[in-house]
Amino acid sequence: MKNEQATMQIFGMWKNVWETYVKTLKTAEEQGDRMLDLTLQQSTVLQEETRKLVNDWVSNSKNLSKSYLDAIEQNVSKIEGMLEPR
Repeated sequence: MKNEQATMQIFGMWKNVWETYVKTLKTAEEQGDRMLDLTLQQSTVLQEETRKLVNDWVSNSKNLSKSYLDAIEQNVSKIEGMLEPR
């Protein structure tokens, strides 16, 4: 029984670290979006096609990041389900 409790405590700590990482990642992404939007709006050097390419790149990066976070969340749920006492 003590091994199960220790395992759940370790998993709980890891899960808290993961959730903090995700919050930090999302905050950094939001700040980056704001900075990029401001840069693109104020830039007189970039042509419209370049702005479109940058926006497409950002969109693709966001989709990739979302897929990564969704996959990890699913795996965390699966691990949590395996570790729960029956």
